[in-house]
Amino acid sequence: MIDPMQPSHLHQGLSGIDHNPIFPMRRNMFLSGIALVALSLFSACQKEMVDEGPNTPNTRPLTAQEQKTVTSSNDFAFRSFAELSKAEEAENVFISPLSISMALAMAYNGADGETKQAIGQMLGFEAASDEDINKSYKDLIALLQGIDKKVIFTSANSLWHSNLVRLQAPFIQTNKEYFNATVQGLDFASPASVGQINNWVKNSTNDKIDKILDEIGRDEVLFLINAIYFKGTWTYPFDKNLTKPGLFYLENGSSMTHDFMSMKKGEYLVYGDNTVNMVDLPYGNGQYSMTIVMPSGENTVQSIMPQLNPDNLAKWLAAGNKISKELQMPKFKLEYEEELNAMLSKLGMGIAFSGGANFSRMLEGQSNLAISKVKHKTFVEVNEEGTEAAAVTSVGVELTSMPSAYRIDRPFVFMIREKSSGAILFIGKLMQPE
Repeated sequence: MIDPMQPSHLHQGLSGIDHNPIFPMRRNMFLSGIALVALSLFSACQKEMVDEGPNTPNTRPLTAQEQKTVTSSNDFAFRSFAELSKAEEAENVFISPLSISMALAMAYNGADGETKQAIGQMLGFEAASDEDINKSYKDLIALLQGIDKKVIFTSANSLWHSNLVRLQAPFIQTNKEYFNATVQGLDFASPASVGQINNWVKNSTNDKIDKILDEIGRDEVLFLINAIYFKGTWTYPFDKNLTKPGLFYLENGSSMTHDFMSMKKGEYLVYGDNTVNMVDLPYGNGQYSMTIVMPSGENTVQSIMPQLNPDNLAKWLAAGNKISKELQMPKFKLEYEEELNAMLSKLGMGIAFSGGANFSRMLEGQSNLAISKVKHKTFVEVNEEGTEAAAVTSVGVELTSMPSAYRIDRPFVFMIREKSSGAILFIGKLMQPE
């Protein structure tokens, strides 16, 4: 392994400091819609964090199915991120693969036949029963909630349906039992329904995401919403007094001036080779962390994409060294929005968007449904205290028709992970700080 402490092995990026009953019928068929939303949030506020003595990680071994769920979710994280990054090579990208996979897992409970098989294969559900899959998500969420006293993690779910349709009882029961979902019928023709759903979203995300709906279309009959809330701080906060402007080097050869944070007192993991330089920066008691992967040498973010996979990540983390050198990195905030239909189709669930889709386990008396649009919106802000991030995934369904200081000053990939489970909650790339 190349020693990441040797300057000769590091690019300037890790450089020294210098550097109707239903709706009107058509051909005896009705149009319908459903949306699944997954919201995730990271907050660096500390006012609710109370010192309650030693903050020992409250971990446990994962069950075999939990490990499969995490492994498949992480594999989906890298595959989906690579597809989106390829399509937007020079742009910032930020997604929550855990949010997306949880939302699609809830949709999976309403699918059948080849559609269910396609979603399951894409998410790595093969050879597992529905009960085992759902239970693994439920137990994983419970684990994530109690690992760190300095981290608040909650999950909330709800199903909002038109009063003109009825959900199938098993579909309701599964989502209640494993996702703790509340179910409520509304008059979708009333504008008040939009406000009621958006208020739930706002309350479930601590006012960070104020709405998911602008209106309810006449063909929409169901919204399934999943909200994840996470609140934590850096284990070793950056000193605000040391934040100052510095140069961030863009891949087009130019540079820009941006605020850089400095952490003089702290410990973090580093790894370096001829392709990448990695920094693993902990939150709280160290179970959650931000893992930054920056290209080394003449490599670019896009050129290292083939190296980004669960096996290499595990190898880099295992080979890393803990150091206590000063760390400099940019403060940044970015927002991201993208329709995911093309990406998800390329990954194998194209049938869910087609006339051959089968979501016959969702509504009573209706089986000719297909996904119309999958939309993902995210937000992330990294500052001296910690990280704040949010993600929304909506799915609509319709009838078919090192030196003295480590310096992170060039584009990089970053992940927010939980270590005992290995779960990747977020993954993104910062091409240009904002």
